[in-house]
Amino acid sequence: PWGNSSGFFQLLEATNLFMMFSDAGSSLEASSKTPMACDSGIGFNIPGSISIPPRPSSAMSREGIGFPPLRIDRGEGESILAGTQGEILRVDEFGGAIGVSCKPFPATCVDGAYLEDRWVGVWLDREFGECRMAALPLEDGLLEGASRESLRLTTNSREGLHPAGSIWSRTLDYEPMKMGSSGESLVFTTKSGMYMVDKEAREIWREELPHWPEISREGISDRVVGVEGVPGGVVIFSQAGGVSVIDPSNGSTIYSRILNIRDRVSKVCYSEENGWMILLHSNSAIILEKIEGEPSLIETPGPVLDAESLGGDWRWTGWRHDGRISGDRMLEIVNMDGIGVGILGGLVLTNDGHWRKFGWDNDSSL
Repeated sequence: PWGNSSGFFQLLEATNLFMMFSDAGSSLEASSKTPMACDSGIGFNIPGSISIPPRPSSAMSREGIGFPPLRIDRGEGESILAGTQGEILRVDEFGGAIGVSCKPFPATCVDGAYLEDRWVGVWLDREFGECRMAALPLEDGLLEGASRESLRLTTNSREGLHPAGSIWSRTLDYEPMKMGSSGESLVFTTKSGMYMVDKEAREIWREELPHWPEISREGISDRVVGVEGVPGGVVIFSQAGGVSVIDPSNGSTIYSRILNIRDRVSKVCYSEENGWMILLHSNSAIILEKIEGEPSLIETPGPVLDAESLGGDWRWTGWRHDGRISGDRMLEIVNMDGIGVGILGGLVLTNDGHWRKFGWDNDSSL
């Protein structure tokens, strides 16, 4: 999967966070109720929903993270916050900073995943045709990297530029569509195929991307948007609703299906306790208890950007609202000011880089 630093890089177009807001126009802002919808023939019947008037989220005393966030990469007991301009910050399970933020590489970090004692990130710069994957150690702290001017000067050199403090660093011929960990290994997909490498970047296997004939026959543009290691397999989700379970020992497909959805999948969240919450580009999401189970569609006031499993509930945040669905399938939504980009330990990370309490807990400041 690794490329030559002097070659021409064929890079896929990265997902722009704000494309997810394209369907969230003024009609969303005018809506004050949050109906619950279930497609006929889809899933379990959720009894009802509760919509709560907007609550301000400006009253908070916790210091912000110092940059606009793009996403949260979750690990065991800690996470990495990735910013829109390549910033990363290590935080504990409650969002408290571990060290300071830095830019190990002068490009946007488009994806990342924890792999035992390290975090693996992917940095992409289209202007200079650079795509780097690197593993950074966690115990020694994250380091500030070189400037963008240094990247420009080294673009065509044999040595190239590597993320600061990296255990290993590789140039990629294609931008990974999505990556995820599976045990002690990393699985990632590109336009050219699907790969598993160990923590030292040694290739274990490579296979063709999962294929869903029904999607291909429809001529739908598709790409991988979810890679999740689960007990007994690696689950791959595609933007058009394709789902495949991969044998982690050799990369072969052991199960495949297509979700009957009317929208594109933007992100997939997994919990061993609660199953899957599949976020869609428009104002909806899907709850899937098991890969082979029946999906349940829920409608929201705006796009959902992140979700976490807490106790028996799924909690999520997104465009001007927070929501939760309990184990007994009661849906509740509270309208909020601003945009929640991530949710961690019951706290919401907003697009301006501040933490606030999750919806129903937001009456008191942090």
